[in-house]
Amino acid sequence: MNRRVLRRGAALFACVLAMSGVQGADASTAVVRTSPAGVICEGDGTTGKRVQLMYVHATGEPDRFPEVEPLVQEWADRIDAAVLESAQRTGGVRHIRFVHHADCRPVVLGVAVPASEIDDAERIATALKAQGHDRVDRKYLVFDDGSHDCGLGWNDPGDRDEPGPDNPLNSGPGWAVLDRGCSDWAPGGHELLHALGAVQSSAPHGTPIGHCWDDQDILCYDDDSLPDHGLKIECPSADEDIVDCNNDDYFNTAPPPGSYLSDHWNLANSHFLTARGPGAPVATTSRTVTTARAGATANVTKYRLPDGRWTAKAAISTSAGSPFPSSVLAVRTSTGTRYVPISGVPRATTTHVTVEANDVVQVKLCEGTQAAPRGCTATWW
Repeated sequence: MNRRVLRRGAALFACVLAMSGVQGADASTAVVRTSPAGVICEGDGTTGKRVQLMYVHATGEPDRFPEVEPLVQEWADRIDAAVLESAQRTGGVRHIRFVHHADCRPVVLGVAVPASEIDDAERIATALKAQGHDRVDRKYLVFDDGSHDCGLGWNDPGDRDEPGPDNPLNSGPGWAVLDRGCSDWAPGGHELLHALGAVQSSAPHGTPIGHCWDDQDILCYDDDSLPDHGLKIECPSADEDIVDCNNDDYFNTAPPPGSYLSDHWNLANSHFLTARGPGAPVATTSRTVTTARAGATANVTKYRLPDGRWTAKAAISTSAGSPFPSSVLAVRTSTGTRYVPISGVPRATTTHVTVEANDVVQVKLCEGTQAAPRGCTATWW
């Protein structure tokens, strides 16, 4: 198993990194329904590769299951919603395949482990495996009453640097273990994404120990292994916990040919996710936008989400003969204007960008960077 450890303040995390291997998300013919809270209800709720929710307490200590169960189910809803929104930004749909009840609510198992194990994430996992929770078709998302530096996420089979459905990341058991001090949806989502295979150190914005530096992203923070420039806010958003800022490091339902995720491990293709269910955005129209000096061209597609918001994706290609060293897409939303990518697209190259969901999305193409945009398209689209 390839595990990398890091600290987030007082919080300890681990990463499982995988390179290469793109497989389609599970596409069996099971019936799909939606729970009142939004989590996908698929098939009989147990068959196939799924994420199992758990609450763990120490033997002899208070069992808080009645209190914790609805909270864990709510956190599962929010993790699933974050995954869905990331899929929508690239024109697709993805949901987490949870083990669930007949009414579509996720199943939360209440389990006790020896008090001697409760303050160590790996020992908790070992104790759970000894009780039979070691299925190869499960990733286990565990919220416990211990105190072990926040969270740890890993995959027991490890990973291999090769494509195909046999990549161990498509099997379990995988583990995302959170202590009481970090019991919430965002830490849980962070560790679960690690167990599913994010972030590879080879990713465009990856860090050597499995995170990213292009905030706002649920997997990006200063993990003491950042490049010299540190964190960069590439995806300003009211929600600081979006899944894969710009959809270019670990999650994209339709990676463009030649892009990093077209031939590396892409979590959107995990067998523990499903591509079915409500929430598909509608591609409204595509348009080619050029700079005033025609130094660059952007092929932009806008999508309307079911909740009325807009998102967009674009391929920005810059001319080798442009008098400016780079070009940048200006994005105007309900919260103001920003530029992506901030540092611009270098001359004679092509970069793919996405825009997080907003009430409104309009675009221009400019030459330069965020700091010095000029020669912009005359009108907004």
